[in-house]
Amino acid sequence: MKTNDILSEKQKLILELLKRNNIDKLKDFINSLETPLYFLNSTNFDLLTLALSLNCTFYIIKLIYNRCNYKTLNYVVKDIYHFYDMSNHKDETIVNYQNSLEVLMDSNNNVKSPLLVSLEFSDFQSVEFLINKGADMYFKINGKYILEILREENLLTMRKLNFLLKNGFSLKKFKIERLSNFEFKYIKKCLENFVFDINFIKYLLNLYKNKAGISKRKFNHRVNNEINKIEIPMELYLKYLDRKDYKKVEYLYKYYGTEKTRSFKDFILFYLNYFDRNFNKKSFYDFFNFIINNENTFPFSKEYAINENETIIINKKLKIVELIKNNNNLKLETFLKNNNYILHCLYSSKSEILNLINEYNVSSDIVDILRNIFYKNNNCSRYLTTY
Repeated sequence: MKTNDILSEKQKLILELLKRNNIDKLKDFINSLETPLYFLNSTNFDLLTLALSLNCTFYIIKLIYNRCNYKTLNYVVKDIYHFYDMSNHKDETIVNYQNSLEVLMDSNNNVKSPLLVSLEFSDFQSVEFLINKGADMYFKINGKYILEILREENLLTMRKLNFLLKNGFSLKKFKIERLSNFEFKYIKKCLENFVFDINFIKYLLNLYKNKAGISKRKFNHRVNNEINKIEIPMELYLKYLDRKDYKKVEYLYKYYGTEKTRSFKDFILFYLNYFDRNFNKKSFYDFFNFIINNENTFPFSKEYAINENETIIINKKLKIVELIKNNNNLKLETFLKNNNYILHCLYSSKSEILNLINEYNVSSDIVDILRNIFYKNNNCSRYLTTY
């Protein structure tokens, strides 16, 4: 049964008035009622949420709030998807996001709160009004925070997050672990807002106002104290380490705490080994290449990274020689394919490969393997064909 089928006549009338967005006629209707306006509300019909969803004027939003005598704004209403009239919405993100009226309201099991609806439709004036009237930014709907629901609906924007942060949203109550599936720009913004909060900004402004000097050492100490206020969950480091997104790992590292440098090095090395799924040292090689080729703040020197990668290359060469000497065609072919990422560093010229062949008097099968494998990595195959 459609929700519209079980609406009372008065509910249907006020629904039509809200769709027209006419505050004068709405006031006339409210004044004609013999019972308080809030009597029209029910578990699946809520005037405030309805008005927000229909993009009613801010004056109508305030009128309904005042006349319905809401004791709290931290509640949910169900089954209101059919109220949405997308043609009246100014937010192109919303209009483009859904192809039918049901899409947005069917998400999260058809459960909405006034604050969530106002954020979904980027009605920032109403968002601020609701927050000032007691709407809780940390109110959970089906066990999820509003911020998480916006992300799942693909409706979270930097403007919305900035607005919530400006109005007091903080990681003090919203655990950073819940940000693990968010885009990194949102994680970064929440971290910076939490660390360099209003108290830190006041401290800087007070220094400026009083023209008070501060040593670089003391200033850096104060900054480090702010940074160390939060502990980044290991899962977040691992997410970007596994993706080889080392810039993001580096950014998170500054929250790790300078006194824990040694443990961070051990942590990185342990999980580089864990992510070495093909047992070919690629995770190590890629990470150390990043250290070598980029200015960074990781606790690994370029000299250390160069030595590590040179060791990897030496060990690869020794393994190839061992397989060739043993005339193990199958294992050699498997090894070369598995280490394709580094072959250009092992034998980069025709002469190197020919020396390898001559030195160990390899079989024709081995020559074929070397020719086929190295064909994709250099121009040696043409010469090997004539061998």
